[in-house]
Amino acid sequence: MNKSLLVIDDSLTICMMLKSWLVKKGFNVDTASHADEAKELVRESPYDMILSDIKMPDTDGFSFLKWVKKYDPEILVIMMTGFADIDSAVEAMKAGAVDYIPKPIDPEKLFSKIEEAFRLQENTKLNNPFVNDYITPPGKEYKQLFRKLNDIAENNAHLLILGDRGTGKSSVVKYIYEKGIHGIKPLVWLDANDIVGKDHVLNQNGEGRLMLLDKFEKAKGGLLYVREIDQLNRFLQDDLLKIITRQKKDEDFTQVILSSEEKLENLQNILIPKLYNHIKDDCVVLPSLKGREQQIIFFAAYFLRFANYTLNKDIESIDPVIQKQLIEYDWPGNIQELKNLIMKAALLTEGTNITAEISDDIFGNVKVSYESQQVNKSSIQSLRKENYEKEKICQALELAKGNKTMAASILNIDRKTLYNKIKLYKVKV
Repeated sequence: MNKSLLVIDDSLTICMMLKSWLVKKGFNVDTASHADEAKELVRESPYDMILSDIKMPDTDGFSFLKWVKKYDPEILVIMMTGFADIDSAVEAMKAGAVDYIPKPIDPEKLFSKIEEAFRLQENTKLNNPFVNDYITPPGKEYKQLFRKLNDIAENNAHLLILGDRGTGKSSVVKYIYEKGIHGIKPLVWLDANDIVGKDHVLNQNGEGRLMLLDKFEKAKGGLLYVREIDQLNRFLQDDLLKIITRQKKDEDFTQVILSSEEKLENLQNILIPKLYNHIKDDCVVLPSLKGREQQIIFFAAYFLRFANYTLNKDIESIDPVIQKQLIEYDWPGNIQELKNLIMKAALLTEGTNITAEISDDIFGNVKVSYESQQVNKSSIQSLRKENYEKEKICQALELAKGNKTMAASILNIDRKTLYNKIKLYKVKV
């Protein structure tokens, strides 16, 4: 996927010159002439890099740089300066710029700095100890699960994933994709709720079928993940069956992974018989977290290390009172809920120990939140997907104090997907 860049300079000539150079190199480029315009663009699009002049008509470049690093720390910033003195360069680097370049700009030097900045960012990600977000907890059940997942990845086989909300279905898909043989082929996600019309009736103009086929075409040679297949009507289930069964095992073969929160026996009454019979044997069921003391403590320790890394904290331990509450809690949101709770606890902790004093702050709101959602399964499924996703995005942004990178990590999605959903659901940040 092409990188997206934003060029900021009050000189239209410079903006157009840089845009022309960068477009020829394959970048997607937008331009802005002042900081306020640039901020609006940054709020709308997940830019990979910003080239910003240090001198702006409405503010200085350093103030804008600090705003960017607070709003979305993953955006790389290269500062442009007509002064090229060591003081401005050092100040830019201290404020969070990845590099600086003096004016007049040498195009080859600019391309070199851009390439180096992206390479450094990629190396940093590869060295991130939490780059693979599906870890192996202790216990026989998890060992058997990973043995199955590794076999599915090695054989590029189709799979049905079942599990309650928050058990890690999306993470399993990423694990199989990274472990598999896809190379640079795409991973394409599709939520069944996006391809059915109101009350789960197929749109009269066939939009649902066209969307399914379009996603399959985009995933060619890679992996297509279809969430909540129990929401598909029988026409779309038949289309999905054809996609799965009519492929040749060649270089364009597309692995298909399906998921649902329903039990396997319930799916038998929801899916058309041919689809059910084809996928029921290639199935894994992800364990729920409730009552699994060893796994709860393991995940809590892992997410604490993740919180330290993400939030630049140095928390060493969790008070035994909090640990006891973790073990005794029902975890209706499973692993994802535990991750959110530990992240919140870390944000509220100033020292090296998560103390019992913050128990009400982290458990009180969580219990109220999930108890308010304890309605029957059919009622949950009848809720509009937009309301549920918008609520979760708002919660993650609140938890992350507006930090997009952290919120995306909490939601277990990439930041570009988060930007798209913020725009789609008109979420106020």
